Amino acid sequence: MSSTFSGISTALSSLRAQRQGLDVSGQNIANVNTAGYSRQRTEMTSVEGVSNVPTIWAKQDPVGTGVNVGDVSRIRDELLEARVRTEHGNNAYHAGQSQIYDSVQAVFKEPSDTGLQERMSTFWSDWQDLSNSPGDNAVRTKVMQQGGAVATGLNQAHTQLSTIYESAYSGATAHVKDINTTAAEIASLNKGIMQAKVGGLPANELADRRDGLVLKLADLAGATATVRESGAVDVSLFGSTLVSGTAARSLSLNGSETLADQGTNPPALSFTDNGQPAIVTSGELGSSMDSLNNVLPKYAKSLDDVAAKLASTVNTIHTGGFDRNGDAGEPFYTGTDAKSIRMAISDPGKVAASGSANGRLDGSNADALGDVATSGTGPDVSYRQLVADLGVTAKSATLKAETQSTITADLDSNHQSTSGVSLDEEMSNLLQYQRAYEAAAKLMSTIDQTLNTLINSTGR
Repeated sequence: MSSTFSGISTALSSLRAQRQGLDVSGQNIANVNTAGYSRQRTEMTSVEGVSNVPTIWAKQDPVGTGVNVGDVSRIRDELLEARVRTEHGNNAYHAGQSQIYDSVQAVFKEPSDTGLQERMSTFWSDWQDLSNSPGDNAVRTKVMQQGGAVATGLNQAHTQLSTIYESAYSGATAHVKDINTTAAEIASLNKGIMQAKVGGLPANELADRRDGLVLKLADLAGATATVRESGAVDVSLFGSTLVSGTAARSLSLNGSETLADQGTNPPALSFTDNGQPAIVTSGELGSSMDSLNNVLPKYAKSLDDVAAKLASTVNTIHTGGFDRNGDAGEPFYTGTDAKSIRMAISDPGKVAASGSANGRLDGSNADALGDVATSGTGPDVSYRQLVADLGVTAKSATLKAETQSTITADLDSNHQSTSGVSLDEEMSNLLQYQRAYEAAAKLMSTIDQTLNTLINSTGR
């Protein structure tokens, strides 16, 4: 049989439980706009009235003896959070690729009146003009100036690609530094969470902060996480451990910082503790590495091919002709790539417009150079292929980025609806805890009055 005073204990346990429920709801409301905050819930369980260990002759009422407040838990969905991290990494990667392709497109600026295609078209047209007026020094000068403009356009495009490369390398360096700092902070928070769990202390806010940092690593490098029973999380980069409990590893970025040396010393990531390669194919860092090792070298190589074909084609025809003095034509260009191509002649009289040594007014060689514009194997074709490939790939990158952004936003919304704070729900909880608190107080007052009657009004 229960004690005469057990009702007071029951009411007291309810008062304490409802008060904690009010406190937790207040904490949720206070952090409704706090980024990364996970909604908390008071876990309550009834206190059994019958002992789990039966004893002979012992008798107890079947009614419980109150409520017990367990942990204050975070409302979260681990499977959804894992999906969110994956899609955040994909979103950061595709956004980075879209941005780098936009930067490359800005280098070529096609179609436009100032682009390289327009410069080459004008260059071939000037050769045609020279074929009609081979003795006109002004036209010869114009051919040289336009030839120099084409070379300068190639030089400038290469310089801009090199600048983009160096910027991407600097960005990758910053990402690596950020990853190392974040990993170390996660390891530190893991330690604090584990200690709090052992000591029976609350660690929900620490866990929220740590999960926010794990999501940051997902954005930076496509990191994944596994929760331990101890409360710590292990973080991995495509199968390689980055954070294990309270220990964190760090990354280093090696390789050429300039586009010119990328082919012989490509950028690569490695772990600083053992020098083993670190594979990162997602997130902002994954996009940067792809840009450094694939996107930018590809278009720099295509641009070099255009420059080489331009120099080879023009020089081959030009050296087969004769200048104004009847001398054999000299190379029109020097250099073999977009960085080094330059004008090789500076005297308009050296322009080899004639097809014969004695044909001062013969413009057949200039006509042959003008016909390069319609050649199926000329530099214009190579350049148009470069621009077409860039346009298609850039468009695809933009569409992928837009699609991935929508997917990520939808998942973030689902995650927020699961773990975020709903003011409507919290207001409902507040009323529920308030009424329960009032009822528990009424119960205690009623029992007090009953005991007062029993003690003071009986036995007289």
